[in-house]
Amino acid sequence: MNTTLSQSTSLRRKASPTVAGLAGWSRRRRALAGLAVTLLVLVLGYLAIRPWHLRWGATDAEVAAAMPGDLSGRRWTRAVTIDASPEQIWPWLVQWGQGRGGWYSYDWLENLFGFDIHSAEAILPEHQDLAVGDPICMAAGVCVSTVVVIEPNRWLGWQSTDEAGRPVWSFTLGLNPIDPDHTRLIVRESFSPDALPAAVLVAIEIPDAVMELKALDTVKRRAEGALPSVWLTVFEIVAWLAALLCGLLAGMLAIARATWLPALAVGVAAVIVLLGLTFLFPPLWLRAALDLGLVAGLIWSGQKASSVRG
Repeated sequence: MNTTLSQSTSLRRKASPTVAGLAGWSRRRRALAGLAVTLLVLVLGYLAIRPWHLRWGATDAEVAAAMPGDLSGRRWTRAVTIDASPEQIWPWLVQWGQGRGGWYSYDWLENLFGFDIHSAEAILPEHQDLAVGDPICMAAGVCVSTVVVIEPNRWLGWQSTDEAGRPVWSFTLGLNPIDPDHTRLIVRESFSPDALPAAVLVAIEIPDAVMELKALDTVKRRAEGALPSVWLTVFEIVAWLAALLCGLLAGMLAIARATWLPALAVGVAAVIVLLGLTFLFPPLWLRAALDLGLVAGLIWSGQKASSVRG
């Protein structure tokens, strides 16, 4: 009996390196499979969401309508309804630009790149006299665009040109009143056909969507008289980071657990949520609900793993 037990123990000891090796390979395979699935979902998800963020908030008529300064190449149109008249919105638009009223977007993010942007929280009288030919600066000392159209309470647009003076990029803001108390704010960006390679334009549209959707929301809040709040931006950042953290945690659990598919499913859901938070600018309550859904998914995946072990 003792001899048999000793032989069994010896066999287990000899087998343990092999078992450990197989477990290690299993984790590596899970990691590679999870990474492949994540990248696939990320690419396909962006391709699916791209047509929406390129025309975020805009109607078919607004997308199709001509706007001053339109160029004949690629373009995108975004819009928002503001509970205010054009006369109430215009002062916020006419002071747009670095060194003026700012870009009304994520100043902290722009300033990480040294743009020195400070979005105004009030109407600035000293920046209400914009005229055709005036520069619009992207950053301190980077003023590559000039105003080409200005029609108070209706149109404001600027363009950048190439070395030959031909327009290559156009940015136009339009105000379309719905009734005395509601106005559509429409923003149109367009490029000349040979402005940039298609791949570069796709790369540009990604950060552009993030910053532009925030700008539309900020102008809406300013014109409607909402009090500026740093906590609003903090919540947006925290909601995004929470989804990212849930995704990373789900990925680690998928690698560590033998029952890994539930955790992988939560990780895939986190990628989809991150795409939505980044490019569709959902309302705050929906951001919170999506994050809570991911947390619930992590709990569910843990319960599934425990039930299998049990």
